[in-house]
Amino acid sequence: MAEHWTQELPRVRGEPIEIRPGRRISLAYSQGHSHPHTVVFFAHGGGGNKDQWREQWRELQAAGYSLVAWDLLGHGASDKPRRAADYAWDELVADQVAVLRRHAGERNILAAHSFGTGLSISSLLRLQAEGQGQLIDAALLLGTQLARPLGRGGLLSLPAWLLEWLRPVLAKGFRERAWHADADPELVEYEERLTRHNRLDVFKALVSQASWLPEGELERLLLPVRIVSGDSDGLTPAERARALHERLPNSHFEVLEHCGHQLMLEKPQAINRHLRELLAS
Repeated sequence: MAEHWTQELPRVRGEPIEIRPGRRISLAYSQGHSHPHTVVFFAHGGGGNKDQWREQWRELQAAGYSLVAWDLLGHGASDKPRRAADYAWDELVADQVAVLRRHAGERNILAAHSFGTGLSISSLLRLQAEGQGQLIDAALLLGTQLARPLGRGGLLSLPAWLLEWLRPVLAKGFRERAWHADADPELVEYEERLTRHNRLDVFKALVSQASWLPEGELERLLLPVRIVSGDSDGLTPAERARALHERLPNSHFEVLEHCGHQLMLEKPQAINRHLRELLAS
C-alpha cells in the first residue's frame, strides 16, 4: 500500500476519559463554530473504531457542527479489560447513554453502524424509559437489521486462542462478506491492518452477550430514523434492514448500489448526504 495514501487520510483523534466508574474509553470531541449547539454522535460497529467515521467527521467539522465519536470498550484506543462481563450488552448501552448525556447539545443527531445500531436503539429506548426520549432528534442507521447479526454457538463456541489461530481464515471470510468486490483495495487493506490489533476474545464476549433489539418496544421509537443498506452486504443484507424499517413508525429506507457493509467508508458522499439532510430537516 502506498504510504502517501495513509498520510493523506483524515483522522478522528480521541482522548481517554472515564465515561463511567472504572470504564475508560477514547473519545473525540470537536466543538462546532457555525453550529456549536447541534451535535452529531458517531457509534461504530463491533471490531471497528471511531476513525471509520473520518470522512463524515471531516465534512461536518468543516461545516461547523459539534461532533462526538468514541471507541467502544475493548476497541481502538479504549481500555481492553479481560473480563467478559465488562462487555455485557447493558454495560455497553450504559456507556453510550453516558456519552450522549455528557455531550448533548440543543439538537442531536446519532449515526451508528452495524453492531452499534443495536446499541444505539437500546440506548434510545433507555433514554425514553428514563424520561429523556427527546434528547436525540434523529438517527441514521447503517448496516443494520431486525434479527440478531450473529447467533450463539458455532465459531463463537470455540476458545479464544483457537479463534486467534483461525484469524486468517476469519479475516478472509469477513472481507468477502463485508466489502463490495469493487471497493478500493488500499482502503480494504488499511482497514484490515487496523483490525489485526483487535482481540478476538473481546469480539466473542461482545457478540455472545448481545441482547440486540427488543422487538416489542420498537413501535415506541417515534423519532425520524434513516436506515441505509448496501446492496452487496453479506453481513447484514438489505432485506433484513427492511424488516427493521417496517417495524419503526417514522423511518426511511434506502439501498445503496455497488456497496457492501462498510457504507460510510465505501460510499462516504452518500452517507454525508443523509447526514446533511437530517441536519437540515
